[in-house]
Amino acid sequence: MNRALYALHRWISIAILVQFTIWLCSGLFFASFPMEEVHGEHVGMPMPLTMSDGAGLISQATAISVASASGFDPVEGLELHAGPNGPAYFVRGPRRASLRLDARTGAILRVGREEAEAIARLDQRDAPQVVDAALIERDPPIEYRDRPLPAWRVVVADRAGTAVWIDGQTGEVTARRNDRWRQYDFLWSLHIMDYRGRETFHHPLLIVAAALGLCTVVSGAALWVLRFVRWRRRRATAA
Repeated sequence: MNRALYALHRWISIAILVQFTIWLCSGLFFASFPMEEVHGEHVGMPMPLTMSDGAGLISQATAISVASASGFDPVEGLELHAGPNGPAYFVRGPRRASLRLDARTGAILRVGREEAEAIARLDQRDAPQVVDAALIERDPPIEYRDRPLPAWRVVVADRAGTAVWIDGQTGEVTARRNDRWRQYDFLWSLHIMDYRGRETFHHPLLIVAAALGLCTVVSGAALWVLRFVRWRRRRATAA
C-alpha cells in the first residue's frame, strides 16, 4: 500500500512540477510589483477645461442632433472634454460606440497622427518625445485585445517602453502598455494556463493541473501520516 501510494505521489509530483514552479515564480512576480506600475498609472495631469473654453459652444441638443443626423443612433450619453485642438463633445452609444464632435462647430472630428502624438505626450509625465506612431485598424497585438478599433499606438521615449493607445474616433486614452505590463501579461497567461486569450480560469487544462496539484498534496500528507504511524509503532516496540 505504501509503495503504491509513494509511486503515485512521485509520478503526480513529476507531472505537476513544472506548473508548480510556474505558479510560484509568477506569484512572486505579481506580489513584487505594484499594479500602478504595471498599468502605467504614474502619468501626467489631464487637460482641464477653462472658463474660456465654454464660450461659443454649440448646445447639447445641437450636438445630439448632429450625431443623429450622421447616423449615430441611439445616443446614450454626451460629455464635454478638453483636447489639444480645443473642446469637444463625446457622444456615447451602445456597445462602447463613440463619436467626437467639435464643440464649437459641430463638425465630426477624427484623430490624426499629430493629435495622437500630442495626446500621448500630455498623458505621460514630463511629456516625453514620441518614438513611433501607427494607426491600427484591424488585427491588434495581444497587448490591445478586446479594445475599440481603430486606435493609434504611440510609443514614447521612456525607460519603461511605454506605448499609449488612443481611440481613433474620440482621442481618448484607452490603454497604457509598458514592459512591466507585458511581462505581467505573459506570466499571467502561464499562471492561469490560458495561453491565447489570457483571460479565463474556466478551462479544462487549469482544472486538471489544479486537481493534480491537490492529489500531490493529499498523497504527500497521507505518506507523512503513514510514516509517522510506523515510526510510533517502531518506537513503542523498541521500548
